[in-house]
Amino acid sequence: MAQKFNEKAYLASIGAGIRALRKKKKMTLEVFGDVVGLDKSNAYRIERGRNITLLTLEKIAQVFNMSSSKLLDNAIEVKEEPKKAKPAKKAAKPAAKPAAKPAKKVAKPVKKAAKKGKK
Repeated sequence: MAQKFNEKAYLASIGAGIRALRKKKKMTLEVFGDVVGLDKSNAYRIERGRNITLLTLEKIAQVFNMSSSKLLDNAIEVKEEPKKAKPAKKAAKPAAKPAAKPAKKVAKPVKKAAKKGKK
């Protein structure tokens, strides 16, 4: 069976590697983003495992004086997606208490009209 490539984990490991290199150089996200040509939020997203373009990857590699392939090689290889655990079966919920019975409407006694009868 062929192993399934885990894209999210691979991108996260690349981002973690970039973050480690940035911290080693004692650069803030803002300074790092300025040097690479990104705003702070995009630099943050890359470090958190968002997709990255090849051109941005090359710019980042240049900041750290290495080739882009070396930067990718530093990423931890993740080849297989972790199996998702099946959710535990929930215990049967106790039957809900029956709602309070609606109060019976009591009909008001109807006053009968006095019969006018012949005497």
